[in-house]
This record gives sequence, structure tokens and C-alpha cells, in this order.
Amino acid sequence: MTKNYFLSLLASCLILPAGAQTFSDNFDSYTAGNYLGTSSNKWTTWAATPGGADDIKISNAKAKSGSNSLYFSSTATNGGPADVVLPFGGNYNTGNLNLSLWLFVDANKKAYFNFQEQSVVGKGWSLDLNFAEDGTFNLVNTLSGSLLKGTYNQNEWFKLDVKVNLNQNNWEILFNDISKGSFQNMYRQVAGINIYPTNGSSYYIDDVSYTYTPYTLPSNNAALTMISGVNGLLAGKSVKPSIEIRNLGTTAITSVELSLNHNGTIQNKTFSGLNIASLATQSFVLDNEITIAEGTNTISATVVKVNTLSDDDANDNTKTLTETPIVPAKGKVVVAEEGTGTWCQWCPRGAVYLQKMDDKYGKLFLGIAVHNADPMANWNYDKGLGTLISGYPSLLVDRGGDIDPSAVEADFLTRITVAPKGGIIAGATLNNTTKELKVSLTTKFNQNLTGAYKIAFVLIEDSVTGTGDGWDQSNAYSNNRNGEMGGYEKLPNPVPATQMIYRHVGRIIYPNFAGLNNSFPATIKENDAFTHNFSVILDPTWKMEHIHVAGLLIDPQGRIDNGATFDLNEAIANKFVEGTQVLGVETSLLNSKGLRVYPNPTQDMFRVELLSDLSGYDDITVYDMQGKMMYQQAAGKENSIELNAASWPSGIYQVIVNSNKAYEKVLLMKN
Repeated sequence: MTKNYFLSLLASCLILPAGAQTFSDNFDSYTAGNYLGTSSNKWTTWAATPGGADDIKISNAKAKSGSNSLYFSSTATNGGPADVVLPFGGNYNTGNLNLSLWLFVDANKKAYFNFQEQSVVGKGWSLDLNFAEDGTFNLVNTLSGSLLKGTYNQNEWFKLDVKVNLNQNNWEILFNDISKGSFQNMYRQVAGINIYPTNGSSYYIDDVSYTYTPYTLPSNNAALTMISGVNGLLAGKSVKPSIEIRNLGTTAITSVELSLNHNGTIQNKTFSGLNIASLATQSFVLDNEITIAEGTNTISATVVKVNTLSDDDANDNTKTLTETPIVPAKGKVVVAEEGTGTWCQWCPRGAVYLQKMDDKYGKLFLGIAVHNADPMANWNYDKGLGTLISGYPSLLVDRGGDIDPSAVEADFLTRITVAPKGGIIAGATLNNTTKELKVSLTTKFNQNLTGAYKIAFVLIEDSVTGTGDGWDQSNAYSNNRNGEMGGYEKLPNPVPATQMIYRHVGRIIYPNFAGLNNSFPATIKENDAFTHNFSVILDPTWKMEHIHVAGLLIDPQGRIDNGATFDLNEAIANKFVEGTQVLGVETSLLNSKGLRVYPNPTQDMFRVELLSDLSGYDDITVYDMQGKMMYQQAAGKENSIELNAASWPSGIYQVIVNSNKAYEKVLLMKN
């Protein structure tokens, strides 16, 4: 039986609801080798150029049934060039949409497609479906991060169904007619799918179909569309859930009675004096907190009455969530290092998600913004992270795989449960005159270990501001061009420096990104403790009240086993501890892109060294902190020169190097 005949027979057996819209495509009526967009009047491309560079050709290499399918693959760094779109025929925010397709992902390869929120592509992504090369899948969006994770079978066809109830805001995913889970979505609208092969993709798609069933609004109907504030919580957290309702009736809602049931404990509240227009939403918080206990928590919210009357449609009155909170491992702090830059138009996304994680998880989460090619860049940190990420913004959680910042929470919730091998306590002392900060990192191990564990010292500054070139933030979200993004959608492009406050700025990592060689003995015993000392002269423009001292414990495979972060005052209160094992008592150097000054502090001789990415200089100048010139050297070709500070008064000096590639400034302390 041919596939065309099978689908025709199936359609003749279906009785569809009135007004339902259906579409199916098995690609067998097209000629293999022809472009999809020119073969079909339904499919198009991202650039709306059927037959163009982003169209895809019909394949007969493999099919679920019949002879043809679509084959997507890419080895390009940024994916593509294929980028095809199947519009659903409208922007749907009520009713039901069911999408079905067959998917075949080649062994050790990956697949990707997404739901577009609006008919004009690129205005919002309702859902990204990622099928990884290790046989796992992760469904995410830019507002919520990970929504559903699991496994799938590679190298075989499987049927994928996505069932979207837009009235109740419920998305369900099925593989071969077996549910893999359901979730609520911050995006409430669908308009089409976009199939775009990312780097490393190799997959086939066949037998694509969808059905959209519209909804007719009754008079009085409050739909319960979202319970928020309880997802991804850690055990023992007390919260007041937010209950969102949407007016899916034609009559304005002036009052609503809501009920919340948490593990059998019920609370009710009536909200009056409302004016919720048809299709509008509003969120409500009841009076009493609930505590998310270890184990399974059932949280159910119900609309009891609308406008003092019974609801005209009870089908969307109740939403139930089953939440199993995360139990953090004792002493574990998860580290997220984000590659960013003021020049990067998508990087506001990274700032938004680091802040969300800070707000939600506090000191269990250590976020570090590693800047590239802007005034906040630290050459040492930028160079190390740059070898592990594919673009900007990108993020590593405990130096695992390269992910988008929007997916940070899922990786955090996985890593926070992993018991660390050791914990770090930071102590410090600050000389307010010379601005020399001495830091001690004391690492105590929880078990017997072997291997080359390492320690790294990090200095972080919050609330960083600046003026001049490079401080404006490029912003792809301005004027709501690409959906909501933590308020950036209300800001211009670029965001003027006067409106920007940069957080989590990684100022220093020492001795380097990989950590200090020979930090610890090759054999470590449980309860062994080691202290390492670091010294740095703080830039006087840095705000002391926003400085954080951090330590990273790095395992032999290069992953961060554990992190620790302390406000500067906390570290000073802990007191500086002289190193019991002297393995790197050195001074961290303030080098942003390619300049070293050492030894630092110095009593007399010191060396100015341009690192490998610079070649020669236009001039080298040294000033004291009052602006008096202490030394000037004209242009030279050498990458290293030695200077004598023996006659200079004790204090802090600015060593400035101008070259055709960069402007570099390092602070030198003269004892």
C-alpha cells in the first residue's frame, strides 16, 4: 500500500470537529532532487525564498514509508544553510493544535526544530526541541529554560507527537504514542514550525501532519493557565505560588474564586473588583505559603466561581502539577561561566539568565560573566573560556558542555545534586592605602582522592558601570524585535552606557583558566586541608562594596568540582590565613588582553611584557596615581623591556602601553 493511499484512507475515516484545519505531507508526490519550497505551496523558508539558499531538496535516501522524505544535515559552525518553515495558517492562542511527524536521527548525530510564536518568523520561539548526539532530548524556551528532558532512540524511526492545548496552556510530548511528559509554557501562541539543522546534525523527517481545532468563547469562562513559582525548587523552600487565569469568555471577569490544594491542604480566596477583558490574563497569589518538601508534591489550582457564577466551561478550570524538589548536595556550589561582550547583540540573554539564577538560588549558584573584546575583558579569562565555547553568548556549567544561557537551570539542577570532593573557605586582608588584596583559599577534602586536582582564584565585581567607547550594550531585543528578555525589549539598540549596570564581571582568574599546577599532592586523604595565598593590587576604579572573592576546585578532567564565593567583607571577616602549603604564592596581574608586568609588587626592577597577540608598541608610559609621568619609552619592536623603579616613591603606578592593536593598562605596586 502506498503512503499516499494510506493517508487518503485514514482521512476518509476521520470525523473532524467543525472548523478544524488539517494538513499532511508525506513528500511522495514530489520529485526527489527538487526543492521543497518550489514543490509545495505550503512550505516556505526562513528568508521566504523557495528554491533559494535556505531551501532543502526532496530526498529519496530514506523514508518512513513510500520513497521520499526530508534530510537535514550540517557541519557549519552556525548550522544551516537549510532553514525551512511550515506555517500553520495563523497565530493561534486558543484551541488545540496537534503536530505529528516521524523522525530518524543518525547514530551519534543530532536534530533540531522549533515552534515559532508568530507568523513573521524570528519574532519569538515558543519551543525549541533539541535531540542530542548522546540519545537525550531537551525541550527549552528562552523564558523558562528547560521544560522537559529525557531519552530517545537513535538510528531508527520514531513517531513524535506534540499536543498543545492552548486554552489550558498544556503541552504534551509523545514518542510512538507513549507520553514522555507534559508542561506549561510561558509562550501561549503557535504559528508554525521551523526546521534548522545545527552543527553536527544528521536526521530525516517524514509524514508531517497537523490539526488545529479552534475554540468558540462562551460567555463566562476563566481558564486556569499557569501555576508558577513552584518549578525547579530546592527541597524545604517556602513559596506563595502564583495562579494565572485567562478570560476565555466574552464577558469581562469582575470577580473570581480560586482554590489551591497542596498535598491535601486547601486554601481558598475570592478576588473582586477586577476587570479582566476577554482573552486577557491576570495572576493571583493566595495568602499562605506552601513548603515544598522532599519527595513528591501535588499542587492543584481550581477556578471555583467566575463573577459569582459557575463557569460555562469546566474543562479548563483546573491545573495540576506534580513537583519533586531537588535536594542539594552538602556544601555544593555550582559555577556558571558565561561568554559575553558589549558588542554582542544577543548577550543580554546571558545577563538576564545569570540574574534569574542569582535571584532564585542565591549562593548555591556562582555566575561569572567573562567578557570578550570590551572594556571589562580579562585576557587570561577570555582566552581560556574562548577555547571551550562556540559563540556568544555561551555558557558552561561546572565546565561541562557548551550551552545557551537559557538552558542554565537544567544543568544547574543536575550538578547541584553531585556531592563535591571538597569545600573552599576564603579569607582576605586589604591594605586600603596600597589597595593590595591578599586572599587565602583553604580547601578541605571530603574523601580520599588521587589525581591532579587544581585550585583557581577568581575576583568578581558587580554593578560595573563605565563611559566611553565599548560601554554601550548591543541589544537584539530592542523594541520587542525578538520577544521579551528581562526588560531589554523596552530598551534601545544599543543600550547607552548611562543605562547599563553590568553584573557578575569576572575581573581576574589566577594563575590561569586551567588552575594552578601542583596545587595539591597526587594522593589526598579525607579531611586533608590546604591553603593557597594570592595577592592582587585592586584597580582604584573598582567598587570595593561590590567585589566578590571566589575559588574554583578543578578536577583532573578539567571540570569544576566545586566553587565558593564570598563578599569582600565576608572574606575579610574570615581573616587571611598564611598558606600551609606554599604552591603558588604569587601576585595576580591585571592584564586585560595581552600585557604582563612582573614582579608585582616590586622594589626596583620590573619587566613589561607584551603577550603573543601583540607585536611591538607605539609607546610605554608610567604615571603615578596623581597623574605625574614617571617614565616614557618611544616606539619599539621588542615584546619585553625592563624598567627600574628603585628611585620612585612607594605607591601605585599605572603602566600604559599603546600599540596598533590595543590600549593596555596594568597597575604596578612599588614597595
